[in-house]
Order: sequence, then C-alpha cells, then structure tokens
Amino acid sequence: MRRKILVLGGGPCGLSAAWELAGQGCDVTVIEKDNKVGGLCVTHEYKGFRFDLGGHRFISKNKALVDRVRGIMGDELLIANRKSVILHKGKGFSYPLTIEDILFRMDLRQNLKIGVSYTRSLFYRWFFRGKEVSLEDWLINRFGRTLYRIFFGPYTEKLWGISPGRISSDWAPQRISLLHLGDVVLRLLRLKRGFLRTYTDKFWYPKYGIGQMFDAISGEITQMGGKVILSATVVGITVSGDFVNGVTYLHGGVKKSMGCDAIISTIPLPELVKAFPVERAGHSVQCAEALGFRAIRFLNILVDMPDISENTWMYVSERRYIMTRIQEPKRRSPYNAPEGKTSIMLEIPCNEDDAIWICSQEQLLGQCVADLKELGIDIKGRIIDCFITGVTHGYPVYGLDYEAHRSEILRFLSSYKNIITCGRQGAFQYVFMDRAMEMGMEAAMGLTSNIEQGITNVEG
Repeated sequence: MRRKILVLGGGPCGLSAAWELAGQGCDVTVIEKDNKVGGLCVTHEYKGFRFDLGGHRFISKNKALVDRVRGIMGDELLIANRKSVILHKGKGFSYPLTIEDILFRMDLRQNLKIGVSYTRSLFYRWFFRGKEVSLEDWLINRFGRTLYRIFFGPYTEKLWGISPGRISSDWAPQRISLLHLGDVVLRLLRLKRGFLRTYTDKFWYPKYGIGQMFDAISGEITQMGGKVILSATVVGITVSGDFVNGVTYLHGGVKKSMGCDAIISTIPLPELVKAFPVERAGHSVQCAEALGFRAIRFLNILVDMPDISENTWMYVSERRYIMTRIQEPKRRSPYNAPEGKTSIMLEIPCNEDDAIWICSQEQLLGQCVADLKELGIDIKGRIIDCFITGVTHGYPVYGLDYEAHRSEILRFLSSYKNIITCGRQGAFQYVFMDRAMEMGMEAAMGLTSNIEQGITNVEG
C-alpha cells in the first residue's frame, strides 16, 4: 500500500521533499498557505515586470541537485553574473570587501585605525581565545572594531532590529563565508583558493524569475501523481500515542482534515508547535513564543529607464537609510523587465505590525525615493508604478538564548516517530536556498528508508 505523506509548506524545502517522495511512488500532498508555491522564493509579475521576494541565486556544490534542476529547466535556466557593492558615505565599496577598496577609498587616518584594530583583534584571538558569545564578538574578532563600527555593526543592527551584541555568534558561520580580513589578503594575493559563496561571480537563474524553478518542481510533483493544495493554512495536528496521524487546515474559509502516515513540516517551527494539542505541547509553546522572525517589506518600483546600475546587489550599511539592500532584477535576467525599461527593488527589514510594516505605500515610496537620491540613484519623475510585497517570517532571529528554546521544541517533536521538521523556518536555521532543497530531499529519503521500522525525527 502506498504511504500517504503530508508536506507542510510549499517553499524550496517542502517542494523538494515532495519531489523526492513523488518520485519514489509515495502518495504525497503539499499544503501551502499562499496562493502560489515558492515560499520565500516566489516571483511576482506586474505589468510585464518580475520581482522575486528578495535576491535569489541558484548555486551549489551538489552536482546531483544542479543536474536535477537543469534537467527540468532546460534552456530556461540562465547563467548570470554577480557584481555587488556596499554603498557608504557616497562611495561604492566592492562586496566582499577588498584590500584595494580599504586602502584607496578610505583616508590614511581610517586605514591606520583599521590596521591597528585588526592587529589587536588578531592578537587577542591568538593569545587569549575568548569565547565568542555574540555576533558582535565574532565580527570584531575577524575584522577589528573599526571596520565593525563602519560597516558590519550598523548594517547588522538595521537588518535584525537589535544590537549584534544580542545576536548569537551561531548565526555567523552559517551565513558569512568571509571568515576574516586576513582571508581577504590571502585571496587577493592568490595564496588561497576554493569555493566560497561570497566570491562566486556566476550563478544559475531562471529566465522568468526564481519562482519559475519552483513552479516547474510543483508541476513535476503533480505530473507524478502528487497533489499541491494552495491557500491552505495548517491549524491543527492530530496525534495518537507517539504518532501524528493527520492535519487540520483552513481552505476557502472551510476547516478540513486529512489523515496521513507521516508528515514533513517546513512551516515556521513555532507555528508547528502551536498546531499540536495544547495538552501535548506543554512548555514547548512558551519556547515557541520565544523564537522570533524578522519580517521584510519589499518596495518594487517600475522605472522608465533602460538601466540603473551594473550591480546585482547594493548593500546600504548606514543607519539613516531605511533599506538594507537595493536590487535591479534585470541584472539577474533581462526578461525581468520589458525592453528599454528597468525596475528596482528595495529590501526593508522590520517587525510585523511595527511602523514600517503598517505604513502606507505612498509614505514608503516617498521616503525611499528621497533615500535613493541621496545614494546617487535619482528615479524621481521616471517611476511608472510600484507595489509592495512582504513576508513575516523572513529571517529567524538568533537571540543569545535561541538554541535552548529551539532544542526544547525539537526534543518535544522527537517524541513523535513520524514527523520530520526541516528547512529555514522548519528547523529555525538561516540556510541558503540550495541547502533548504537538500534538507527536503534528505528528509524524504530518510522517511522512506525508515518508514517500515518506525520513523525517527530529523531536523535538517
């Protein structure tokens, strides 16, 4: 008999899990709360312009994954070039930072401070080996306090909404490929090589936006007999003993139920816990409430200009500007804007229901256009139209005590033998898109290989 597997969440991780399960002949159903698949990797089309939710690229050392995606995308998967800068004090610094920029775009006094503070941090790391508790500790130890104050501290605080001193150092190794300033020197002198995302200047990207890739995967799932239910919100998990046996969800305003033999969940970890019966979840509910996510609003502007810049990403480190990143979608694919036109997308971190989250489109546009002009990008009078998109669970916030809460939740979930939680939201890990896809496939393979013996909980 075919095993019935429910996959909660239709983002990169969930769809990849369902893709693997459907290929193995399982009866798989994806339940996705939005009206289209892709999760954080969805693409919105408006008046012939395409905007992703943030800036995405497909790169991976996993040849099997790359070949599998290329197999379904064919010629629709393009190769794009990456060029990124940090905008600071009216200047553009290469991203990642280079020695040339530090030496020649800063004055002598700043360079002396950078050199002294970096040497001091290096000495401290070598001889004292203090424990790195916070992200602030991690960054200062690798770049020195001066560069931290100029670039990393302000940007990080704007991105997360809290001081880097209150963010766990666990976050850094997962997302910052550039380990220390010395690494910059070694690579500049060609004394160090190897694959690092931060240095990758080419990447795969679908012709019509990153969402096209996940639309294709969704199509593969349904073609192999799987199901994808959209606009469906999970509100309950039914259990029997130490097994989960079904899900309750809202669809079209109607509460529906579906039984299952196992679940792979990629929805936010706190939401998964709260879907369990209260008497079962116990203390895990309080732990779930202690785990937070940073929301993001994206201001998508259609522009009557052929080009704005040559950059894929423009990072904005200064606190006085509302956005953290500026992106021009046609730098990824020329098909993201009509011929002779371009667009610009501003990534604006915030908290759900704060002043930025609730402010009107008109207010946000006015502030951002003024900020852009100060940054050297004048689009006033060239705006065709704009619209706003957003996500509430953009970045998992690694507070100093996050791991204790996360571990308690995972211990609770591990008491059920047939549920796996994975992905950025599902495992509360700030992973890249390709790693999320791998996690989904690994969860599916682990599920099918162990299902007859009794499934063990897996978290990424």
